Amino acid sequence: MSVQEEWNLVVSGISQILGLIYVLLAFPVIAGLWYKGKMTRTIVFLFLFITAGLGFLIFSPMAPYQVQQAITGGGPGPGSPLLIVIVFMVILLVLTFVSGRIFCGQLCPVGAVQELIYTDPKQKTNAAQKRVIMVIRFIYFIMFLAAGLLFSVSLLRFFGIKEFFYLDFNAPFFSVFVILIAISLFFYRPFCRFFCPVGVLLSLAAAKSQFKFRRTDACIQCGACERACPVAEAGAGDAKMECYVCGRCIRACPTKGALIYSRENVGTKKESRHE
Repeated sequence: MSVQEEWNLVVSGISQILGLIYVLLAFPVIAGLWYKGKMTRTIVFLFLFITAGLGFLIFSPMAPYQVQQAITGGGPGPGSPLLIVIVFMVILLVLTFVSGRIFCGQLCPVGAVQELIYTDPKQKTNAAQKRVIMVIRFIYFIMFLAAGLLFSVSLLRFFGIKEFFYLDFNAPFFSVFVILIAISLFFYRPFCRFFCPVGVLLSLAAAKSQFKFRRTDACIQCGACERACPVAEAGAGDAKMECYVCGRCIRACPTKGALIYSRENVGTKKESRHE
């Protein structure tokens, strides 16, 4: 291994550690703000910009690409050693089981960029076909594992994630992720919902998450939250496995305290402050 390759590994390791520290510090802060009803739209955007910036500055915390690198045994570069990836994924699964998909929502650079683009006031597509989307994603996940484990082929490489965040305009795959970003203007998080291998695993944990958005007795069944949800997960009986904790449902709710982020179903009209 050359000196440059050794240096790349050192830099990569440091960046992954910094990204992990950011997640460990930001995750409970975000969950606490949602729980106390103080997570305003401004604060959401602040975390999204910080997270996206980390993607461009140190390519971290870039969980989808790191998992792919570990599976295919990728060499020096922005990927992580297998042990770091395993530890990172275990931590993410535990945190998601407790607090929902906050990592996907506000702490993953790939998701953050798509979230920011989706806020553009364009006509959006209907999100009702979530089961079809989930089936497609699970099929791709199987293909992703088979390609990586059996043939050491990195399917995510063809999406140009690394090239996009490295601003490598000359790379052949740069335009693929740019196209996905463009689709994000009209369709919520296309990469996350179809192609992210980490999202598949975290969605399973989120289905049983302890803290999630729940309705109280103050709910007037107006359906405003369901119309605002970009992934059709705001229904009273929805498991929230596709919920990205974006807060659109709460902001759309016309009744104070009718929709809150809590551990258990609340039968009282709990007062909660939201923007």
